[in-house]
Amino acid sequence: MSLLRSAARWLWPSVVAACAGTVVAGLVEGAGEGGVLGAIASAGFSSLLALPCLFVASVAVRALWVAWKPRELALVEDNGGAPRLAGWALTIVLGAFALAWAMFAGTWQLAGLTAFKPLPMSFAEPILAVAAALAIAILSRPVARAFTALARLADRRWTRTGRAPLFSPARIAIAAAVLAMAIVYALWRLMVLPRIGTLDLTPLRGPVAGLAALALAHVAWNRLAGARRLAGPALAALAAGAIATAMYAWRAEPSLTLSIWGDRPIAGLAIDRIFDLDRIRSDIPFAQFAPTPRAGAPHPDIILVTIDTVRADHTPPYGGHAEMPVLHELGQRGSVFEWAFSPSNVTRRSIPSLIIGLAPDRVRGRVVGWALRVDPRYVLLPERLRAGGYETAGFMCCEGIWGKSARTGLARGLDHLDIDPRENGSSLAKTAHAWLDERAASGDHKPLFLWMHLLEPHNWQAAYGMPRDDEERRRFYDRTLASSDRMLGELLAAFANRPPEQAPIIIVTADHGEALGDHGQPYHSTDLYDSQIHVPLVIAGPGIQPGRIPETVSLTDLAPTILDLAGFGPPDDRGIEGASFAGLATGRRPADPDGGVAYSAMIKDRSNPGGIKSIVHGRWKLIDNGSSAELYDVHADPDERSNLVAVKPALLQPLRMLLHERELRADVSPF
Repeated sequence: MSLLRSAARWLWPSVVAACAGTVVAGLVEGAGEGGVLGAIASAGFSSLLALPCLFVASVAVRALWVAWKPRELALVEDNGGAPRLAGWALTIVLGAFALAWAMFAGTWQLAGLTAFKPLPMSFAEPILAVAAALAIAILSRPVARAFTALARLADRRWTRTGRAPLFSPARIAIAAAVLAMAIVYALWRLMVLPRIGTLDLTPLRGPVAGLAALALAHVAWNRLAGARRLAGPALAALAAGAIATAMYAWRAEPSLTLSIWGDRPIAGLAIDRIFDLDRIRSDIPFAQFAPTPRAGAPHPDIILVTIDTVRADHTPPYGGHAEMPVLHELGQRGSVFEWAFSPSNVTRRSIPSLIIGLAPDRVRGRVVGWALRVDPRYVLLPERLRAGGYETAGFMCCEGIWGKSARTGLARGLDHLDIDPRENGSSLAKTAHAWLDERAASGDHKPLFLWMHLLEPHNWQAAYGMPRDDEERRRFYDRTLASSDRMLGELLAAFANRPPEQAPIIIVTADHGEALGDHGQPYHSTDLYDSQIHVPLVIAGPGIQPGRIPETVSLTDLAPTILDLAGFGPPDDRGIEGASFAGLATGRRPADPDGGVAYSAMIKDRSNPGGIKSIVHGRWKLIDNGSSAELYDVHADPDERSNLVAVKPALLQPLRMLLHERELRADVSPF
């Protein structure tokens, strides 16, 4: 019993410090979340993760301190000075960053030499790491001795006048921390940011604040012995109260809980790991999602192919030079939408918007990896079609977006799901073809909705290496478009022997484009110029009228359009917005070259700066970044070189009103 009491007494400072860190981290992260209840609940959810993590960190550091017995290392001299400690501290700081720099720079060099191929990278990186670590270890002792000698010399001169030693342990700790932060900041600004672009570090505020509070709590514990009896129970009570509030929110305020899950990184992670969000969905019968059939309307097979990272002007239907004969032929016999725009400029925002039927800033969710795990209350297009009697199948490139481990929810409603583990579109298309052949041979079936997503153009640089100039960049990119076209051909070959009246309706589009150097950007996710959001959209099949559609359309409207083409009326719930443009493809209504609206938005997250929105109405496009506006005639100026804000100010107000209306919708719950 005495041993247990001793252990409890030794652990109690770690418990109190962990509670202090937990409370501070939770309040920093939860600030501004749904009023007082939301802030406290957010702090409580984050506490479920932070409390054990901070407690373990505290115990581990204290145990290591005891095990190392730093006083026995003779790093502090009799007069209180610590020149040896200063020498080793400086050596460790510089050595750590030398190793980090070697790995960072070396990885980039290896990536250029191997085109980031996993096998050679996996062999080369350990060799690089061991070599760099050995070199630093070999140099560490002589370097530390040199720094120690310099520190001792400076300390002697400092103490000649009777002053206390310059290099005291406390000063050394502060100086080492400041130096480390300065080096991190310099490396970040000079080496990392120019290569990776935007990276949102706001999720680190809570953890950093929690670690700082943990350290300060330990310092205060040792120096303010009189306050221990009060502070300990009070901090523990605050942490327990926050957790209790979180439990209340989970049971009584599910909408608040889901809002915290989507908005707060640490609290959301706790909710994601500890609670079963998908239980909300499992209790809802599929029949509730069923769309209303239109009287006498056929229910044709529908094939949706989304190709990652395709800008329209590089494809043949839009005057591009990429070798894409399959897409070219579809454009010849189907409808080519000349002005189709993606909802955003990254996959994790565009695909959910496209498949749910809501603007990107109305799709709530949580970023996981490079995907968005959507709020489980959304109803996806495959769920609606499945409830309406369709068989649904998905052939997808990426485990991280559609796989079970990612749990994004984007595969809901797909009866059959095939994900290629190598993200190889050629293999995926062959698998889809074989599945279609097997399905056809088995007899009569329900109507089919098949969705295939190809990744190849997204990885154009990984496939061909770093381009030497803009011309080579565009050539490399066009090669991946050509390979995607061959994959499209492989899929559609499964329908070659069908009679015309049984042919599927085929829809080919993209989630976003690629800058390829336009407006100073090499890739995507950086702006809302047409190079990143003007995408191909070709629809062909029974009932589709061949021709070119000059009216502006948004891929946010693709979900209601597909439901329309499948023979269903528009859903009457708030979980889908926009209007079907199927009438344009079937010829039920004429196109208006000066009509149609497309809204796009950049949503701030860890790798997207956000804050930029655009609206296209007919030929006119407004881009608003919050502080300035750009106006373009995209028909006459497709490269968006001539900003007409000063030339045509009368056009700004109606476009701003359209944009404002869309922004107001973002605050309206779709549930």
